[in-house]
Parts: sequence; C-alpha cells; structure tokens
Amino acid sequence: MKLTKPLTAGALAVTNGRRTAAALLGAAALTGLAAVTAPSASAITWDHTYSGTGVKVYVKEHGDIIRVCDTSKNGYSAWVVVMDITDNIDHYKLKASGGKGTCATHQASQGGRYDLGEYSRIALNFEGAGANGSYYVSFVNDH
Repeated sequence: MKLTKPLTAGALAVTNGRRTAAALLGAAALTGLAAVTAPSASAITWDHTYSGTGVKVYVKEHGDIIRVCDTSKNGYSAWVVVMDITDNIDHYKLKASGGKGTCATHQASQGGRYDLGEYSRIALNFEGAGANGSYYVSFVNDH
C-alpha cells in the first residue's frame, strides 16, 4: 500500500506491508525529550523584555536568567553584554549565532560570572543588526 498524504505525528504508516509505528513513537519520544530539556521563551514568566532591530532580550531576575534571541534574517548575530554597574563588573557576552529564530541563555545555576549581584543595577547592551546601533537598558536585580 502506498501513502498519498504526508504522515502526522499520530499516523500509522504502512509501507510494503510493514508497520512503522515504532519509528513514529521514537520520533515522538525524542520530540518530547527536547521540550523537557530546552524550555521555550514562552514557558518562563519574564520580568523584563527588551527589543531592538534584529534582537530580543529576556530577563528573569529570580535565577538570573538572561536570554538573547535573533529576530531578523539580516546576516548578523544578536548579542547582549551583561554588566553590573553597581559593582563595576563586566559579567559576560551572550550571542545567538544560528540565525533568525535562534536564542542563547545563561543563568545563575551555571555559577561564577552568571550569578548576578542581588540589588545591583544590571545593565544590558544589546544589538542584532551588525554595527548599525546598539541598545542600552538597565534594571535593579531585586528578585
């Protein structure tokens, strides 16, 4: 029997009399595992979101989660530099370098420079359009 429609996640394919349900179940299991290990930006309630040309930055103060996403197919990576301006510390630079739709994240649980000072003013310098202008914002890390 030959199929004329594309398979969906719940479909059972029959090809040359053999069932391929195991392959579909395996693919579904892998998809479920990816969702568990890499939560999307929408799975977190963000305290701050900042946008600029080709870039979006998300901040969750509890856990010091900083995420940068590339929002434009313009040939440039989106990046953010995270600084503590209360204590004059340059923490790190984070880059989403896979093109439009890709994101990169760091958080306090990674330790060291990713653990931001409580009650410090944290500054973010971010860009997503090459050397065509960057953005600067700050917030008090009080959660």
